[in-house]
Amino acid sequence: MTLAIAYSDQMKGYDFGPGHPFRSDRYARFMNLLRQRIDSAEFEVVEPRYASDEELLLIHDSNYIQFLRAESGGLWSPGREFLSPDTPLQPGLEKAARLIVGATLTAAEMSWEGRSPHAVGVGGGLHHARRNCGAGFCIYNDVAICVRSLMENQGAKRVMIVDTDAHAGDGTCQTFYEDPRVLFVDIHQDPRTLYPGTGFAEEIGEGKGTGFTVNVPLPPGASDDAYECVLDELLFPLAEEFAPEIIIRNGGSDPHFADELTDLGLTLKGLKTVGTKVGEVAKAVCGGKLVDLVGSGYNQAVLPLGWLALVTGPAGLDLELVEPFFFSLRVDHRLAETREIVKAAKDRLKPYWRCFAN
Repeated sequence: MTLAIAYSDQMKGYDFGPGHPFRSDRYARFMNLLRQRIDSAEFEVVEPRYASDEELLLIHDSNYIQFLRAESGGLWSPGREFLSPDTPLQPGLEKAARLIVGATLTAAEMSWEGRSPHAVGVGGGLHHARRNCGAGFCIYNDVAICVRSLMENQGAKRVMIVDTDAHAGDGTCQTFYEDPRVLFVDIHQDPRTLYPGTGFAEEIGEGKGTGFTVNVPLPPGASDDAYECVLDELLFPLAEEFAPEIIIRNGGSDPHFADELTDLGLTLKGLKTVGTKVGEVAKAVCGGKLVDLVGSGYNQAVLPLGWLALVTGPAGLDLELVEPFFFSLRVDHRLAETREIVKAAKDRLKPYWRCFAN
């Protein structure tokens, strides 16, 4: 079945300016590589819409939206209460952010309706944005908006989010922390060593949502085998018991060993394994309904290759991806520590999940 790619050249407006680690050439780099390496019959590029105010209001505060719309005509200045200094508002940024949210919504609708069970939203995964503030290069949380839209507008009752970005998805986590309809599994670098400093294993949800947030903080250098352990031992059994109707996976190339802002140890092969295994889970529990959101990554040589590895895994496309940098870590680096982290997670989740009771 043709892979749907929600993308527009106008996403280039999501750019934080010269010298910032998040520049918009990432989108064109990925699409150029996709067109070079995959036969045009294997994928379809779908023009996304711009998210409406009503869709943004599913998650964000109206005053925050009005601020972003008004101020994106000029440069961000110090003292603005809505944005952190690492997320400077640029001309046209808010409009481009709406388009990225729209791409995520477009991909989710295509997957949910069965038009393309595996759909990709280019630029998505802006998981640090919260109800009334932007941070970590994110101003609108497309992941949270997508999930809320699926539940309120499409009738979804159980949605699973698999966040494989190297940074913990603090905005998404906060949004659904008390909601048992959303199982949020976040695999990321130990928050003691990386922004945003949240996503500790003890953070498992509150109220009715207790047990439905699963944070898996991995040690720096965690390798392909370490990730495979997490996916096999935690993701598969949780998904089988929760039985989601659709899975949203977000995260780009920043768990790669050569990323310039993070310290994890995945190879391109490991990134493809992540995508493949999440795709296998989707096929096993929800008819293959999977939304892939790729946006992060801070080594421009790795980024398009990493994104391609992630999205071609579930699609079953067999591509040879050559590492652009020398790899010196063992494929089982930090595996023993990861096994202990997984064991502790199972013990912590036993009261809430039958699959970990024994």
